[in-house]
Amino acid sequence: MRRLRPASSVVVGIDGSQSATQAAVWAVDEAAGRDIPLRLVYVIDAAGVPDTGAELADLAAARSALDGTQRTLEATAKPVKIETEILWGTPLTKLSEQSRSAAMICIGSMGIKHACCGEGSVARALPGLARCPVAVVHRHVRRSPSPDTEAIVVDAENDHVLQHAFEEAKLRRAALHAVALWHAEIPEDLAGGNRLARAQLDRRITHLRRMYPDVVVESAAFHGDLCSYLAELGQSVQLVVTGVNGQRDHLGPLQRVECTVLTVHGNHL
Repeated sequence: MRRLRPASSVVVGIDGSQSATQAAVWAVDEAAGRDIPLRLVYVIDAAGVPDTGAELADLAAARSALDGTQRTLEATAKPVKIETEILWGTPLTKLSEQSRSAAMICIGSMGIKHACCGEGSVARALPGLARCPVAVVHRHVRRSPSPDTEAIVVDAENDHVLQHAFEEAKLRRAALHAVALWHAEIPEDLAGGNRLARAQLDRRITHLRRMYPDVVVESAAFHGDLCSYLAELGQSVQLVVTGVNGQRDHLGPLQRVECTVLTVHGNHL
């Protein structure tokens, strides 16, 4: 099993929205756990340099948003170095470029510019394009008394995704639910199919249990898709870790979930 690759920083897309600030707060633990900086990036959706009144106003708004988010993060008193940067261009293009060297990119699920929920939004397109893991941080409704009681769920489609999920469970001190999804159209033996899928999954995670002895992990098999499994799980989930299904709009089916979604490519190690 390869080690997760070193990288320069955890990048957060900032646009002045509350959703983006929430993404930055969520990302603090990611940067602190890796002992790397947390870099706040504001992309001004324009070309060239600020030589007009409108561009200067955009620049002032960017600096105000970055400063406000930095103050919020500093108020958490968590040990992380904060960097800020303003870029010019389209948010999707610039954040995709940032992914070449980042450990992770975090964006809000309902931001005005970086992560709106409309067709073609960054939140829906970036996870399928980025060259590092992408976390889309949803505005989470707290349903349990402590984040420590909220589980992490991983769609155990490959070993790379599984390892990232174990890393997240260790970082956030959360229980991990590893689920093997299978999709036979008309299962003749649903119980037997679940037993086989779970046995195969248990064999795959044996070495990860040894690598992460402090992670409490439960395995399961489910006939259906990830959204259906989450609905049936019926308990509080703080994070879903999944792979890329080859579609540009990777998160379409997962837009309904309230928890954060972390998308991992197979080559993100």
